[in-house]
Amino acid sequence: MSWTQRFTSVVLWSMCMIITMLCTNARAQSLASVESLPLDKFDEYLPADTLPHPWQTYGQFNENLSVLLQPWAESDITGNLVSGKGVEILDQSTTDGDGIGFGMHFVQPPVGPVMFTFDIQLNKRAHHSDEMQLNVTLGRDAYHPVHLQISNKDGIRIQTAGSQSTPLSELQTSRWYHVAILGNTQSADVKIAITPHPSHNKIGYPNIGKPSAYVDYKLSQAWGQPTDVRFVIDAPAKAIGAWNIDNVCLLGDVTADRRAYWPFEPDLSEKIEGKRVFAYYFPPFSANRATKDSKLNWPYIDDPTLSWVFWSWLNFTNDLDYRRWTSGSKMQYIAYPRVPIPGQDRFAAKALEMTEEVKLGQMMGMDGFIMDFHVREDHDEWNWLNAKSLMLMDAAAKTDGDFSVIPAVYGQAKKSGVNGQADEGYPAEQYTSSRNLRNAIKHPGVFRDADGKAVMSMWLTEKHSPKWWGQVLANLQKDGMPTSLFAQFNSTGQIKGFADVAMGMTHWGPRTPSEYGWYEAARPYAKTLGYPIVSQDVRTRGSQVMGESQNTRTLRKLWQDAITRNADWAVINTWSDYTEHAQMPSTAIGFTYYDLNAYFAHWFKTGKQPQITKDALYYIYRRQHTDAPQLHGVRWKVHGGATNNIELLAFLKTPGTLVVNVDGQIHRQKADAGITSMMVPLPKGKRFVPYFAVERDGKETLGGMGRYTVYEKVDYPNLLYHSGVIVQ
Repeated sequence: MSWTQRFTSVVLWSMCMIITMLCTNARAQSLASVESLPLDKFDEYLPADTLPHPWQTYGQFNENLSVLLQPWAESDITGNLVSGKGVEILDQSTTDGDGIGFGMHFVQPPVGPVMFTFDIQLNKRAHHSDEMQLNVTLGRDAYHPVHLQISNKDGIRIQTAGSQSTPLSELQTSRWYHVAILGNTQSADVKIAITPHPSHNKIGYPNIGKPSAYVDYKLSQAWGQPTDVRFVIDAPAKAIGAWNIDNVCLLGDVTADRRAYWPFEPDLSEKIEGKRVFAYYFPPFSANRATKDSKLNWPYIDDPTLSWVFWSWLNFTNDLDYRRWTSGSKMQYIAYPRVPIPGQDRFAAKALEMTEEVKLGQMMGMDGFIMDFHVREDHDEWNWLNAKSLMLMDAAAKTDGDFSVIPAVYGQAKKSGVNGQADEGYPAEQYTSSRNLRNAIKHPGVFRDADGKAVMSMWLTEKHSPKWWGQVLANLQKDGMPTSLFAQFNSTGQIKGFADVAMGMTHWGPRTPSEYGWYEAARPYAKTLGYPIVSQDVRTRGSQVMGESQNTRTLRKLWQDAITRNADWAVINTWSDYTEHAQMPSTAIGFTYYDLNAYFAHWFKTGKQPQITKDALYYIYRRQHTDAPQLHGVRWKVHGGATNNIELLAFLKTPGTLVVNVDGQIHRQKADAGITSMMVPLPKGKRFVPYFAVERDGKETLGGMGRYTVYEKVDYPNLLYHSGVIVQ
């Protein structure tokens, strides 16, 4: 190449970089979220089947060319031996195959930290040519700053600065490798770790041992905000081979500003005095930073996709207790994993996560959390729980009282019930003397009532008598720690007795949109009436739905009741208890409940319904009919009977016609400006992806497909309502 050619090439490359940066900066102003990023273990789908929407396949297929979900493509790192699956790209044709593969298009992650991980194996199912290469790309359109080439001959390589192909790792046939790339959307600097699984005979994430250390590299261009990921064969037509890919994950900033999605302009400048919104926080089930007190977990702090939560909660065979065997998993959704900061210890990592939780709560319009503690000091798990709870209080304390925590402190009573049975054998003095209780009450992040007293609580408050609680408060007062009690009832029989003991009362809440009498029972006795806000209650423990929430009807009715009946507080049950019904931004539910809670919290706290400033279409539906045939597990119980509907919950700035397309059947409903819920039947025996839209003057003004495929049959049942949002 001549000097002139070199100069021209450099100039053109520089111009392209400038244009790309300008385009990236412009796009950064548009919608960004973690809610549609690939985060898939592929285990929920059917074996020997095609990939569901929003995944898509590339190329033409036949008996020698296929991209299918296969049990033998399950990563050894996950080790799901019952329903585990991965994606197999199979090329057994000597005349074709170049360009086959799969990928996904998604809404860009927010500006900031990002992490991309996946598991890869070169399979022995087809004889591999040394010319068989798999390209893994992550980027936007033709702009792919993350570009890996994987082959039997050259191992795993990456395109780095100056378009050099830099080797990262060898690649042995039949051995699984975990690839982790950590960086920032605004930088070309990345950290990469490639960890080989030690042996096919050692299944499951704990057996991977200590992950490989991160090594610094520089991409050919800044990472940017990707919208596409692809796994595609790049090889001569004569080359043959098979690739297994599993656990494809892209992580971003969960706490990024959410307001661009909201159909209203948040404004709490005119709050009604005393109106507050709290959420119940269950610390064992928070996000994925350092979540279990186990020596096996700490090496994985730098990679949450190798964490205990990520594998055991969603793994059908790993660390699963007997109460959940019939459901096939510990949980059916988890909090979005957070991008790690390498080198942090577990305390720093968890402290950062708790700061993020406070940020999410404040952005939504909450005033604080009701956070579990335990009096025990002789057990590693409870000590770690208490440490996490104090970290949340530390984060709250930094908000100068704008956000605070009500400690809900478990005792060590031998008995339980709803009529004070726990008093027996557990004197109030023993509970009051707890160092953990006292540390929480004295903490600067504690919520204080109008009299300046620290406020404490306990779930199932009525298991102790009003007299017992009165003694607890008297003891704390005597010791110079004046404290008030906010009761959390799971029944209504003891409400009157607590009228003179508790500064406020709430209830664990119903599970259906029917009347349940909490307001009528508590209002005469509650100085501060807390109204429960529940979304759904789907429990793998016993394979049961505790009540049909009817999509968002239960959530919306409870908020409307809290508003129209003039409750003092709204209490979201819960933020992070995934055994029952967590509402924090999470897989499967996305930000739907978060957004709805934000809208209604503003309405509740100001007394004025927020004006809808733009259209937003929220969709809520199950991925299966409740009667769908299943390959594994038992038939789930839906207490009170199931409904099978697809809901389009529309926030419209002006009137329009709502449209839901279900497997080619078009449903329409006229809607006024405001909030409209449209329900259409979810058919049985069909596979489809619903389409949602709003029309005006006969033309679609906003529309899109739901993120989740509805299946005609399933592997294990999943009766959790999945949800998402479509905005301009």
